[in-house]
Amino acid sequence: MSTLNRISSVLLLGLLTLGLPGVAAAAFNPDARTVLITGSNHGLGLELARQYAALGWNVIATARRPAGDPGLKDLEAIRAAHPNLVIEQLDVTNTAMIRKLAAKYKSQPIDVLLNNAAAVEPTFAADMAQVMKPYDQIDFDAARHDFDVNTLGPMRVVQAFAPNVLASKGKRIATVTSMAGSFGAPMAGAMGMNYGASKAALNKYMTLLTVALKPKGVLVGLFQPVFVATKDDTKAMQGAAPIGPEVTKLIQSIAALSPATDGKIVNFSTGRIDPY
Repeated sequence: MSTLNRISSVLLLGLLTLGLPGVAAAAFNPDARTVLITGSNHGLGLELARQYAALGWNVIATARRPAGDPGLKDLEAIRAAHPNLVIEQLDVTNTAMIRKLAAKYKSQPIDVLLNNAAAVEPTFAADMAQVMKPYDQIDFDAARHDFDVNTLGPMRVVQAFAPNVLASKGKRIATVTSMAGSFGAPMAGAMGMNYGASKAALNKYMTLLTVALKPKGVLVGLFQPVFVATKDDTKAMQGAAPIGPEVTKLIQSIAALSPATDGKIVNFSTGRIDPY
């Protein structure tokens, strides 16, 4: 190798290491589809990253935890087995961080932009404790956090990465929602008021986004699971559907997204359209 070629190789490696705008850090296959997943270090997000990577997709797996955090251990294990997956730090409440990551992947088409991150408790038991609080005991100041993560977070991500989606062949934006936000099938009593209201607002944003992006050929899907075993407290989650098969259904539902289901809430567990 000539001296000039050696210098060029070193410079290129340096650019990759620095993560400059437009330079992706993973061993991406230019002929493969690409998915970006938020909240990918646990639950549905982790299993989505695992399955998309195993299918040969280029995977941008994001989480708000910084590199080296113990909470990334399972995601790092997937990366070790699949060089087509890269882990990126992304807090969906941090607009500057989102835009910085979008600049890094400026030249990378994204076929599926998958909004999965949500404001939830570490365990299912803690989730239920919050959900079961009567209205007169709810901390409504805490609703700001629910809305920041569950409602505004996905819209910040869409705004930053829409050019990547438009540049792709897949042109899909998929968002995980919840029946807690449904007007047509409301949960009993005051269950999950803050969480439910934030998901209802998310559904509204996404239906408006459907209208805005339809002329550009982008499909916007809302996806709702049944009771899925996404937490480690197995006793509390007895009776929940196994996560692996449910995520397979979710991936299939995203692939099957069409003008007929564009902007609708698809229950990927049952295949039905759920009410807003």
